[in-house]
Amino acid sequence: MVSKTKLYTRLDSLEAELREGLLPHLENAAKGNNDLIFCVKAFNPFRELKHRTDKVTEGFIEIGAQILSLREKLDEPSEGTLAERICWYCREWSNTNNHHRPSGVRLAKQFLAEIRNK
Repeated sequence: MVSKTKLYTRLDSLEAELREGLLPHLENAAKGNNDLIFCVKAFNPFRELKHRTDKVTEGFIEIGAQILSLREKLDEPSEGTLAERICWYCREWSNTNNHHRPSGVRLAKQFLAEIRNK
């Protein structure tokens, strides 16, 4: 059995990696350089965008899945974490029921503001 200390160390490392990579990626998108930032396979309902997913964000989703799994193992809440929030933003971007859903640029700005206000 892996000690909780090792799990917490791994969790801290993954959360730092996610934050360090995500912030510049969001800043770039917020400047209008990547409106498909939240287009990832797991949440993409648009056939025409099947081959235009954001590979960097997909990597962040993978890191986020590891974080959420570790948090569950450690019985730690995941609500409000970057791992949980990036999934929410991808779902929000791809929500076909919301005909007035915001653009990737607007969501990137909103996510950045959310991160900075914590």
